[in-house]
Amino acid sequence: MKMAEKKNKVSPFWERVEELVSRPKRRMRGVNLGKIGKYTKAGQTVVVADKILSTGKIPHAVTVAAPALSAIAAKALKGAGCKIVSIDELKKSNPSGKDVVILA
Repeated sequence: MKMAEKKNKVSPFWERVEELVSRPKRRMRGVNLGKIGKYTKAGQTVVVADKILSTGKIPHAVTVAAPALSAIAAKALKGAGCKIVSIDELKKSNPSGKDVVILA
């Protein structure tokens, strides 16, 4: 494998994220804040493969990347001290996907 090919190779983690995000819209239901709070710990980084919705509460600060989020969910996340980034930004800062949780 050439160096250029090796550099452009996407990790299996990000391939899985892309697969989940590109699912048909009829199969997506959204992910509520309560689910993010339930399945993460303080300080973790999470990729949500669907729109983040505002039902529930998030008791701790996490870094969140998602294709979309509701305005109320964004306000709640910021109120909890969470950092909101795009999936592309997270992919650039963590190309291997190490220590990132996927929620779908």
